[in-house]
Amino acid sequence: MLTDRTVAVLSKLAYQANAEWEVNFLPFGSIFWKDEMPAIVDIFDRPEDMSVIHAMFGMRIKLWDREALDPQEKELWDAVKAQVPNWALFKRLSLSAEQTLARGRAERQVERAFESLRNHEQ
Repeated sequence: MLTDRTVAVLSKLAYQANAEWEVNFLPFGSIFWKDEMPAIVDIFDRPEDMSVIHAMFGMRIKLWDREALDPQEKELWDAVKAQVPNWALFKRLSLSAEQTLARGRAERQVERAFESLRNHEQ
């Protein structure tokens, strides 16, 4: 699963109720909170861990959409949660109305950006 070093990094990302959110274009094109995303310099040299972290954000989007995780996703989710149960990501499994609106705006912004890129390529 995650390396001990990444577990230590994520364990320091404690939930902060007043944390601000931002748009993440890649890899998941949605919102995230500043208290749940590790600094890229802390995980860049561990692509396997970075892949797991990105998968976790993707699975959380599915949970926000009330979609069930498939068995492989559920196994990964549970394994990472067992390693870093207090990671702030696990504290935001549902969204308030305001957060849902912000997420929708962020995802439309990402869609427009990619549409613009496609139009420039043609």
